[in-house]
Amino acid sequence: MADDLQKPPVSGSDLYERDYLAWTEVQASALRARRGGENALDYDNLAEEIEDLGKSEYRACESQIENILEHLLKIEFIGPVETIPHWRGEIAGFRHQLSKRLTATIENRVRPELDDAFAYAVKSLETRGLLERATVLASRSGYDWTQVVDSDWYPEPRYGGS
Repeated sequence: MADDLQKPPVSGSDLYERDYLAWTEVQASALRARRGGENALDYDNLAEEIEDLGKSEYRACESQIENILEHLLKIEFIGPVETIPHWRGEIAGFRHQLSKRLTATIENRVRPELDDAFAYAVKSLETRGLLERATVLASRSGYDWTQVVDSDWYPEPRYGGS
């Protein structure tokens, strides 16, 4: 929620440009605090809609992170080596899309969930019969944030590829 943010003294439009999620939460809070007469705007529903915009941005970033994690796992554990350039290209696209939407507020919320997202990616690939969870977890407990967002970082294949 907006109350978990340190709000710098900036204008609304500056916050809108810097951190869209934080802006949506501040705006929703401001709408809820205002009341009007019989013909007033429907502030509560407007506030909900604005919050939903922020949640949509958050979910989009979360989805890009899940895609990045799955493809990092494919490079590291699945192979064959011939697929690595394709998966690197996919990861580059996911990272680019993430960088366009990622704000400080979103990052502060998704980073602590990275281990859960990694577990989900492993389970998703296992469910599709592409890898065994035990194999992955025997050699890796996850990827750190820097690895996920670094446009130049890719894991080394563990199946003999390069």
